[in-house]
Formats: sequence, structure tokens, C-alpha cells
Amino acid sequence: MNSSLRIGFAAAIVVSLVACGPAAVGPSVVTVGPSVASVGPSVASVAPSPVASPSVVQPSPAPSSGSQIAHMLVAGTDLSGPALRLTVQIPADWQSSQFVAERGTSSPPAGMAFVVSIVDNTFADPCSHRQRSPKVGPTIGDLASALGKVPNTTATAPVQTTIAGYATTYIELAIPASLPCDLDEFYLWQDSPGGYWWVQGLNETARVWILEVRGQRVTFLGHSYPGSGPDARAVFEKILNTAVFEGAS
Repeated sequence: MNSSLRIGFAAAIVVSLVACGPAAVGPSVVTVGPSVASVGPSVASVAPSPVASPSVVQPSPAPSSGSQIAHMLVAGTDLSGPALRLTVQIPADWQSSQFVAERGTSSPPAGMAFVVSIVDNTFADPCSHRQRSPKVGPTIGDLASALGKVPNTTATAPVQTTIAGYATTYIELAIPASLPCDLDEFYLWQDSPGGYWWVQGLNETARVWILEVRGQRVTFLGHSYPGSGPDARAVFEKILNTAVFEGAS
């Protein structure tokens, strides 16, 4: 998909998945609104951890009871070289599209959704869409540090963990009850020029897992809210741990 179409695609996801749902996640993410100026603490650069080595071109496992296989594409890789694809097991009550999977909706008060993309750059001003200059560096630690400085959000310190057998850096961004601009104007990052991901709701917790797959820095972004339940992170991680990247070695 041409990067210039990603924003329109994002807005159309909910329409295609849930006819009456609110704006969905797309190759630009999220919904957030008016103003608050608390800037998240700086995050120290985290050295990329060694990557575990799943089997090459593993067949997708049969879905467990109550789940289904979703076929997804890492947004941005379709524009920068060989597309990186994956399968993941999602619960039976979730839906998926090319880059996105969600539980009914990505919006508050109780929606849950995640997207998968690479990150080309973040924004020094998410509302005016002024990009970070110089661009965010190429490492996992560079991205974790940049996300920790997104204006109008509060970030946790990065934590080392694993997802689907890959060494992973995890960070959370707390989106406040108001923002200086509309949700779909508050950009978190771009996967490619013109391919933007934004906030999905006020009082959102944006959960970010960063890993390296086949030499590419891959990022999962999960959206949840106080009404999504106390175990949102565990729900996301159970799903993401089933991810199998095609051709990964």
C-alpha cells in the first residue's frame, strides 16, 4: 500500500471490521484529544539485546481452542524492501486487518487493539507533526529513548523482556485526560513518510514492545484503557507470544 493511503486506511479499519465502531487503529495510530503539557521523563538509551533465533519459515501453529490465526504485515516494510509478514493467534472475539488486530474497537472506554510496524521517525511536536531532528537512531535503545520523550505523555523506564522468543524492550506511555489537539492529530510515529500512527483515546495506556527481526526493528503498539481490564498487558503478551515471522532466522 502506498504510504500516502495509510491514514485513510487507518480511519476505515473500524468501518470494515465493526460497522458502527469508532475510528480504528491504522498505519498511523490512535485517538487522543486536547491539552496537557506533561512531558515524559527521558529514557536512557538501551542497548539492543541479542535476538533469539526462531526456526526459518516455521509453519503457523494450529490455533488453540477459542482462538484464530491472523495473517499480518509489518507496516512500513512493504515500502522499504521485502515485506515482513507474520501470523499470530488472536482470541475468537477479536478481528484483524493488514496491520491491526482489535477486540471490537481500539477506542475507550474498554477497547483493546494492537498494530505492528517499523518506526522511521518520531515527532518532536505530535500535534503540529514536526518530526524529530535528527531522526531517531537505528537501535532499539534509540527508539525507547525517543518514545520516553514524546511531549504530553508520561513514559515508564524501558524494561527488558521477551516476545515470541525475541529479546524485547518494553515501555509504556500514559496518555492524559486531555491533549493539545484531536486524537487522530496526535502522532506517535511514522513507519514511513506519510504513514502515521496516532493515539486512539484519552486516558490510554500505549504499550510498546520493540524487537529486532531479520535485521529490522519491529514495534508492536497496544492500546488499552482503564475499562479494558486489569490484565491488559497479559492479554497482549499472550497474543504476541504466538507470533511467527515468515522467513525469520
